[in-house]
Amino acid sequence: MADKKKPLVLVVEDDMNSQMLMNYYLRNTYEVDFAVSVTGAKIKLMDQHVDIILLDLSLEAGEDGLDLARYIRKEGKWPNMFIIATTAHAFTADRDNCIAAGCNDYLAKPIKKADLLDMISKYFSNKDS
Repeated sequence: MADKKKPLVLVVEDDMNSQMLMNYYLRNTYEVDFAVSVTGAKIKLMDQHVDIILLDLSLEAGEDGLDLARYIRKEGKWPNMFIIATTAHAFTADRDNCIAAGCNDYLAKPIKKADLLDMISKYFSNKDS
């Protein structure tokens, strides 16, 4: 019997320390891949089956992660893609903007491992049902 493949989490984050932390949090349970820009994330989405996206808002070259969320929702190729905004922008209006742009959920930095794993787990259990 073949081993079940780990779900792939795409972390869209341009800060190397945040990337290392997300990798540390996720690597035992999920496959983890990274993109540092909206353009890089679009390429990754076209090249592989991504199960969930962790999306920073402020990205390389002044790109906005919410532009990626809006693109994913508008494009229609990934209707069941779960997007969790992971950002230092922690005001209620920031959360509302994330949801309005198409994110399913929101975690303010600094992110605790248990909170992140619980949130991702919730979305994967929704995928299976």
